[in-house]
Amino acid sequence: MLALPPVAALAYALGHLGWYLGTPLGRVPVLDERENLDLANAIFSGQLPAEPFYRAPGYALVLAGFRAAGVTAAGLFPMALAFGALLHAVNAALVATLARRWFGRWAGLAGGLLFALDPVFVHYATQALDATLSLTLFLAGGCFLVAAWGSPRLGGWAAASSCWALATLVRPNFLLPWLVLPAAALVPAPRRALRLAMAATGAGWLAALAAWQAQVAGVPGFLPWQGAYNLWAANRPGANGRYYTQRVSLPPDLARANPARAESVVLYEQDTGGAPPTPAAMNAHWRAKFWDEVRHHPLRWAGLMGRKAYALLNNWEQYNNKTYAFHQALSPWLRWNPLCWAVLLLLGIGGYARLLAASPAQARLVGAVTLAVSASILLFFVSARFRLPVGAVLAALAGGALAAPRFWAGWPRRRQAALAAALAGAAVVALSDFGGVADRSTFVQDHALLARAAYTVGDDATALAEANAALALQPWHPDAQAIAAAARRELAPPKASP
Repeated sequence: MLALPPVAALAYALGHLGWYLGTPLGRVPVLDERENLDLANAIFSGQLPAEPFYRAPGYALVLAGFRAAGVTAAGLFPMALAFGALLHAVNAALVATLARRWFGRWAGLAGGLLFALDPVFVHYATQALDATLSLTLFLAGGCFLVAAWGSPRLGGWAAASSCWALATLVRPNFLLPWLVLPAAALVPAPRRALRLAMAATGAGWLAALAAWQAQVAGVPGFLPWQGAYNLWAANRPGANGRYYTQRVSLPPDLARANPARAESVVLYEQDTGGAPPTPAAMNAHWRAKFWDEVRHHPLRWAGLMGRKAYALLNNWEQYNNKTYAFHQALSPWLRWNPLCWAVLLLLGIGGYARLLAASPAQARLVGAVTLAVSASILLFFVSARFRLPVGAVLAALAGGALAAPRFWAGWPRRRQAALAAALAGAAVVALSDFGGVADRSTFVQDHALLARAAYTVGDDATALAEANAALALQPWHPDAQAIAAAARRELAPPKASP
């Protein structure tokens, strides 16, 4: 029975992928996808630049493994998309396992299917991004941790620590949840010291990355240096905190390659009067600006964090390279699907209430880990891709609510009222649209991105149509202007010979 969620997940992801591979964006890697593939090819060929890692290399290292296994450079992108579809099936099995261990087999089936059929997870799984792999490692660590919680055996703590440390090497946002493990290891009374030692074993993986970076760049470290500027960009005065917004005009080539990296260099040079933009100096500069903002304007920063928390809990999937709602409407496999964040949130709250009543210690552990994940999201951007781990935990908890929908019937009135109030408040936050949280202005970037991909694969008619759609929203968009002009030239009939 528990085989159904991964089978459904794989079938759904492959169905969507079959359509997606025929679209321009399914044929051309863009933005973070292109960076991941470039980094993977550099690792495989031994041509890494002699500098600290700008982005976490864990996902690219796995892709480099595909190259070592014989996948060609041209075949790496479709292989990465197929790998993501496979990981989506693995993740559905892991979510089902968590729900089963908390609530029983019917909850495992319900939670696993919720995850398998959720279109947001399918959307991100079928892109060459690090989110799905890191989610696999996070969920695997969670399964090991839940199994080890009530067991005298200690290996589960080491396995959980390793999984979450590896997740950190893929996405650094998992560092804070990994740090929860030592504290969790101290909670059950017997054999605390041994559990604590096991919970720290993942540090070996972080040390291995630090040693690799030292070999490449002469500077040890396991956190990528893009993080400091992103921290400042997400918390600076005027930031929306939901997604990265560009502040300076960049040449189209730089804007397409990595606008955040290029902008960080430009702004650093402006702030320092042209000081050399080394990674160490830039990181120190952006961290100092972040802490100055927190210390000197605590109320302004607290207001921003409140708006971020609202966006984190809201149903709208915030922009991250792509706006989910835009691309969901394009896909015949995703557009019909009513599953969404609000469904997971409301059912997940019900499941958490059931777990809290049945096993308070495990519920507190789940709450601590989820809060750690959420805190790492709130420090940066609350974009759709960043909150996938919270959605996966909610799906597992939701299985408990669906498997026993009247679990609350025998509770005291006060507890029932508290659950009803929590669900009502969550519904208001998830389904409202205060402060423009459901911002569709990012659609201009989606049109421009699709136009660029279409032009790259030779689909000039689609390129022109999408570029014009972007220009209708933002007439000064430089990339859309360039693509529209180039596509018109390609579509223009040849001049007759005299």
